[in-house]
Amino acid sequence: MRARELAREALASAWAQKLPTFVVVLLSAAMCLTTLMTVGRTAAANDAVQAALTGAGSRTLTIVDISPDGVIPAEVVDLTAGLSGVEHVMARTMAADAVNAAIGAGGTKIPTWAVHGNLDDVVILTSGRWPGPDEAVVADAAREVVGLDGPVGALDLATSSRQLAVVGTYQALAAYPDLASGALTPAGTSDQLRRLDVVATSSALARGTQSAVLAMISAPDPTKLTVTSPVTLAELQEQIAGDLTAFGASLLVLVLSAGAGLTALVVLADVLVRRKDLGRRRALGASRTAIIALVTTRTALPAALGALLGTGIGYVTALRAGVAPPVTFAAGTALLALLAATVAAVGPALLAAYRDPVTVLRTP
Repeated sequence: MRARELAREALASAWAQKLPTFVVVLLSAAMCLTTLMTVGRTAAANDAVQAALTGAGSRTLTIVDISPDGVIPAEVVDLTAGLSGVEHVMARTMAADAVNAAIGAGGTKIPTWAVHGNLDDVVILTSGRWPGPDEAVVADAAREVVGLDGPVGALDLATSSRQLAVVGTYQALAAYPDLASGALTPAGTSDQLRRLDVVATSSALARGTQSAVLAMISAPDPTKLTVTSPVTLAELQEQIAGDLTAFGASLLVLVLSAGAGLTALVVLADVLVRRKDLGRRRALGASRTAIIALVTTRTALPAALGALLGTGIGYVTALRAGVAPPVTFAAGTALLALLAATVAAVGPALLAAYRDPVTVLRTP
């Protein structure tokens, strides 16, 4: 039997047997819908968790120097920036209070840091330009607090007689929320860097990056360094990913197995009801392969329809609920449901193909 003839015969047979065909469509749709609403939600949650755990904030190594002399020279910052596992690095001094120079000592104070590193790695310039020596950029929120109309004016540092010309405004990136309330100025040779923020390119490289940075700092008294490490978070990320993946896989196997089992029962019942028709085909010369192909194709066609309907309904529902899985996952679900239904039909198809047609036709 040729492929076109097989498809036409299977379609006609499926249409003639509307009840089992409808049940196969329903089971296939239920497999896809259940998978998307359970395993799909798990996959979407896994993606969301991984996105949160792999953000810059979760890959940031923070080292704070509390020693009296300071052990974070600018040279170490530059060497750290050259490491292959480092996305970007920034060092800064302890915060110094600054006020609007036009108001004077009675003005509202904002924290100001002298930084060493690329400012565009930690903040977004919203107006003006990047600062040079004795210049500063002010956070948008801090500009309003301190009473500046824009990237104009100046700031007076409370700890010295130094004045910084304001040449720009910025918004801090999510990984540096503390910078959203102050001002930044380039660090000079006399500024003592006290905090080093190192963002690794991935959580997997966090441990190696941490070891390399601490080795370069080589502090005489390690107890004078306060280290906030992303290593524990990276390990937690791996554990969560493994647990969610294992749970999703076991749930997927359960759903597909249940759907395949019910489909096999429906196909078996249909084969037993139509045993005389199949026996007649065998008696008229149809090969066992043709019978197997007919039964499986007759099951696969409505299963494909059910997979499309179930996947479409499930994906739209998950999308409206805000937990839609990746499109590739939805497509894979439809394919697995179709495969499960087709495989489930093989057993009943073999039973129909290998029964003696004479015995079947004589059975009342």
